[in-house]
Amino acid sequence: MNKATYEKASRRYTILKFLEITSLVVLILVSIASAGQFADQINSPNSSINLYNKGVALVNLGKLDEAIKAYDKAIEINPQYADAWYNKGNILCQLGKFDEGIKAYDKTIEINPKYSNAWYNKGNALDDSGRHDEAIKAFDKALEINPKFSYAWSNKGKALSKLSKFDEAINAYNKAIKINPQDSNAWFQKGVSLSKLGKFDEATKAYDKTIEINPQYSNAWINKGAALGKLGKSDEAIKAYDKAIELNQ
Repeated sequence: MNKATYEKASRRYTILKFLEITSLVVLILVSIASAGQFADQINSPNSSINLYNKGVALVNLGKLDEAIKAYDKAIEINPQYADAWYNKGNILCQLGKFDEGIKAYDKTIEINPKYSNAWYNKGNALDDSGRHDEAIKAFDKALEINPKFSYAWSNKGKALSKLSKFDEAINAYNKAIKINPQDSNAWFQKGVSLSKLGKFDEATKAYDKTIEINPQYSNAWINKGAALGKLGKSDEAIKAYDKAIELNQ
């Protein structure tokens, strides 16, 4: 996997941050061990929490294979460690191992059926695997748990678009934009779907909104140029293409 592809994947499959020892974790561990055993577990470098945190640190260093080993050790100690399964799934997907990643998300969901991020990233993995119908179902499950999950709405829209369901895709993008009006990617993808429907004037407006939020979004300038060209506005199209060229130099 080249650097650009990895960076794109790492943004899509976000790793959970370091897990601190909170009162909730204390209560869970105390229920299964005496106070002395609990202290030994927390202080041990091989406790599931420490191994989890080691995995996060290794991810931050780009050592993904070693991070998976750390999460596997944490899971070996505590097979019900949903966050460790989730982060393992994220790394596997970053490495392009989507089938394995989906299995890790399924294990996360088995432990915690309300884990909306696991449903969401399962949807991403299914979508990246070309299984768009299944991806939509996973996004719907994430949205059932958290209706305000703007990225789930946006990525559901992308999956719908890949199935040429452009009107439904636009509805999903509109949901995402209503929740987060500054989501430049949702505006951009809305523009793409509008263009696919031949609604180039509306598409241009969506690209303009994308650019208003993120003036460095070169693909929005390119697509704006294409939409303007379809509208016969050649001079404006050239200006948009020139801006894209400038940004990509």
